[in-house]
Amino acid sequence: MSIATRLGKQTLKGGEIVSRILAAEGVEKVFGIIDGTYFGMYSTFGANGISLVTPRHETCALHMAGAYARVSGKLGVAIASNGPGVANALPGVAVEQAEGNRVLLITSCRREGIVYPDRGGAFQSFPQVEVISAMAKFSCLVPSADRVAELMRRALRVCYTGRPGLVHLDIPESIMNGKVDEDSSWFRRPEQYRLTQPLEPTDLQVDEVLRQLAQAKRPLIHAGSGVVHAQAAQTLADVSKVLGVPMTTSWGARAAVDERSDLIVPMISVDAVDAARSQADW
Repeated sequence: MSIATRLGKQTLKGGEIVSRILAAEGVEKVFGIIDGTYFGMYSTFGANGISLVTPRHETCALHMAGAYARVSGKLGVAIASNGPGVANALPGVAVEQAEGNRVLLITSCRREGIVYPDRGGAFQSFPQVEVISAMAKFSCLVPSADRVAELMRRALRVCYTGRPGLVHLDIPESIMNGKVDEDSSWFRRPEQYRLTQPLEPTDLQVDEVLRQLAQAKRPLIHAGSGVVHAQAAQTLADVSKVLGVPMTTSWGARAAVDERSDLIVPMISVDAVDAARSQADW
């Protein structure tokens, strides 16, 4: 019998901390290729209402997570295993960050004590945090089991702040699969550590928009992917209809509008869309 059991403390694996926080965030799908470094997390997915969707390549996992985030409005989560798996994920990291998709990438790395810094000879290892940090909003090593929850919250706070993008946590396999005494403070509601509702514009900002629209000689709405992330497609269509203002979209927001509408300049007329965007003065 362990000391923790004798003292009446509950133990859990580091991976369970991750899956319980994901469940609290409303995550239902995780995309990636599983291996032994993730068993501490994967083994608790079912109990937390999460299923694993397995593609044939890690880059696809990142794109699937990005698409899930765009369509559902929820957090997209992908996993990639240390070394080659993480290397395969890098093209997806670059694209999902550039597209502004809200994605959390969880990677595994070799056990504590032989990486960061590399002791030499670690199997299939490279400095994953350093490489990904150049492409992501946030990239961090989880140095100990008692910091898993803290750094998960920090990554999610960054992910939901400002323009959406990709955040990354690198978790050693010894932490993911190792046991630790549970601390009840690890598990909090999302609203206790990040914004869960969009910031509303101030009255001054609304007045300025109305003033600009009233003075515009040829008003046109150019919608970006923020409309998709905000699940605001219907609101956008209503505004365009009420004002009688035509719309164009970026490539990222193309799915947000019905291009059959008389008020839409469809993306097939890409030269006209580009010209409208280039000539816009506000």
